[in-house]
Amino acid sequence: MIDPEVSEREEAVTRVGPSGYGERTVTRTTSTVAPMGFRLKSTVWLAVGVVDVILALDFIFKLLASANVGFVGFISSVAGALSSPFRGVLTSSVSTGHYAYWADVVGIVVYLVAAGVVVGLIGIMSARRPPSSSGPDVVA
Repeated sequence: MIDPEVSEREEAVTRVGPSGYGERTVTRTTSTVAPMGFRLKSTVWLAVGVVDVILALDFIFKLLASANVGFVGFISSVAGALSSPFRGVLTSSVSTGHYAYWADVVGIVVYLVAAGVVVGLIGIMSARRPPSSSGPDVVA
């Protein structure tokens, strides 16, 4: 995981009054900056989380035989587009009027695996490189 960068700064000020006595003030400032890789990873996980929640809700609504109106209709239309590449991978089953649409479950798994791969690649691409040991000061 990419850890946030922490930078610390210290500033010392000495003030001398008219009587010759001094007062020293030290100010320490700490700031945390999240690297771009950390933000990209968080964005990928957020997007996949939203997609998986939509697919899971669609699976549950179809399993409970909910009416396809309002919010359920919206979720069904969005999930239909997200799960369309996985139609036919597993056959959907119907039992006592309840419909289990397995393309949603396959989609959830595939999107999670794809997100893991993308996050891994972001981690590789944004990792700090160690200092080069083949610089001009190194004698072989």
